[in-house]
Amino acid sequence: MESARTRQFIREHLHDPDLHRLLLSASKWPDLPMPYIVQQIEALRKLHDKAPDWFDPALRLPPGLSIEQASSEATARFKAGLFSGERMADLTGGLGIDAFYFAQRFERLWYVEQQPDLAELARYNFALKGQNNIACATAEAAEFLSDEQASFDLLYLDPARRDNQRQKVFRLSDCSPDAAALCPLLLARAPRALIKTAPLLDLKAGVAELKQVARIWVVALRDEVKEVLFLLERAVPAPADIPVTAVNLESGQPDFTFTLQEEAAAEAPPGPLQAWLYEPNAAILKAGAFRSFAARYGLTKLHPNSHLYTSYEKISGLPARCFRVLGVCKYEKKAVQTLLPEPRGNITTRNFPDGAEAVRKKLGLADGGDRYLFATKTNQGNQIIVCEK
Repeated sequence: MESARTRQFIREHLHDPDLHRLLLSASKWPDLPMPYIVQQIEALRKLHDKAPDWFDPALRLPPGLSIEQASSEATARFKAGLFSGERMADLTGGLGIDAFYFAQRFERLWYVEQQPDLAELARYNFALKGQNNIACATAEAAEFLSDEQASFDLLYLDPARRDNQRQKVFRLSDCSPDAAALCPLLLARAPRALIKTAPLLDLKAGVAELKQVARIWVVALRDEVKEVLFLLERAVPAPADIPVTAVNLESGQPDFTFTLQEEAAAEAPPGPLQAWLYEPNAAILKAGAFRSFAARYGLTKLHPNSHLYTSYEKISGLPARCFRVLGVCKYEKKAVQTLLPEPRGNITTRNFPDGAEAVRKKLGLADGGDRYLFATKTNQGNQIIVCEK
């Protein structure tokens, strides 16, 4: 049991610059569990970055891997905002961030976690945060659903994406528990189940495995895809008619919803570079809305496989970065530097044989500045497009 003195020491040293030095100085405090204290400080620092509003120095946290695998506060709030009801269960509770925010949308929530130590920490932290409508259970997901006879409005599953060697995996069958195998049981106990998967999972592969998919969200946070969400229901549309929504949290950009049928039918003929250039956000690119994005906003695509778009007039309010085109040239050092006020720029590559660092080295450019260079293939071949935001 952690003592009040231990927690006070953690508070006092939360911002120490050298935790290794603190650990080596453990003999100064023989009555304190210094390895545990350093582990708690490290975990609290990680949590502060991931969930600043949920953060509290009094929280008791597991080792770093559980925090690494936990949802961020922003994505947890987003998921919770999609649903409400009376009864819900988070079947893979983990650190408890998702459960905490879901509990604010449901009258009663069951937090289910197979690791007793994690479940005990979550129980303590929920009480500390004053979230008193959460019941904690130590069990595997299938075991809990078999034993608990109550029905639920929503079930949530975030399978562990590490194998027995603690290597990252993303296929549903490699994760634990296997969401596809659990699907019949989930939908027998609730009309809806939300499955969180790895960003690497192919959407069509997820639909094929899960089968009962009613909707998909691709969720990015500040233009980095964090998770893909599959909503399962008992009655679902055909795969081509499943709504897919690309979300870029904390970007100020609008969501983009489309279907695979719309994407297949959309026309996005390639054309010449115009006055404005658009780079769709990471969620749209992951979702695969390549042609429907162009068709929706009346844009021209630079090349069928480059996923950069252009227009003569500026179009505002797109889920994309927008740039004013300053010039375009061949992939040659001398040609590029004639378009730059100084030999520096921010480089992005799209459908290009070299990566950003190789491009930077070949062109002799430093990083940064107010010019943005897109190394990409157009209908004229490999080119460098120089822009400003």
